[in-house]
Amino acid sequence: MPMHRGVQPQAGPAPFSLKVEMSDSSSGRVVSVQVLGPPYGGLLMEARNLPDTTAIGSWINPPPNTKNLMCSQNEKGAITHANTNLKTNATTYTWVPPEASCPKAVTFVSTVAINHNEYWLDIKSAPLPIESTTLCKSVKDGTSTIKKTTWTSVILLLLAVQLFLLLGCTY
Repeated sequence: MPMHRGVQPQAGPAPFSLKVEMSDSSSGRVVSVQVLGPPYGGLLMEARNLPDTTAIGSWINPPPNTKNLMCSQNEKGAITHANTNLKTNATTYTWVPPEASCPKAVTFVSTVAINHNEYWLDIKSAPLPIESTTLCKSVKDGTSTIKKTTWTSVILLLLAVQLFLLLGCTY
């Protein structure tokens, strides 16, 4: 909950929704999230494997007027506003899944503030199904566990064939 002393969140439906899209980047598969609705000055957004409230994954390349926020002992576990300059539908936030313990689905949860006195809590995206073999990649080196396993298997197979041929030639 924002630290807006003396101000309560809005009770009615939020004028915001979250647009979520998966795409490819140089880091691997990423998820882009946009807050759709009127211009807003503040936000706090996390990715969660509901019903768990722990923030998972990391937000990368914060857009202008935003920054990462430590959440759930994760330096980049949340993204928030760096100032109250207005953000719009064009502001895109980029999230990458965790390298380990990839969830089957992720839901983006946000608090969005038009200004200090008007904010809405618990704005959720639809759950995004995650196919771990295509989304949960290591952002550090851009390779997936599946690719590493495949290359290891190929190398072992080649070594076995070479050993077989070597042993076959000595008889």
